[in-house]
Amino acid sequence: MLSPESRRLWAWPTAIGVLSTSGLLSALVSDHWGDVWSWFALGLPVLVMAWFSWRRERSA
Repeated sequence: MLSPESRRLWAWPTAIGVLSTSGLLSALVSDHWGDVWSWFALGLPVLVMAWFSWRRERSA
């Protein structure tokens, strides 16, 4: 069982992983709204990475 600190540490990376997986599966097997969902689900992790990269550069 994970400790509370481990759960807190891995909660967001796990959520982003699940979101990315759902976006990839949606892009492969569905049309129309699935395409919209895949753009959202695959774009959000990129935006999160860009945000944290930009934040790190400003603070350094």
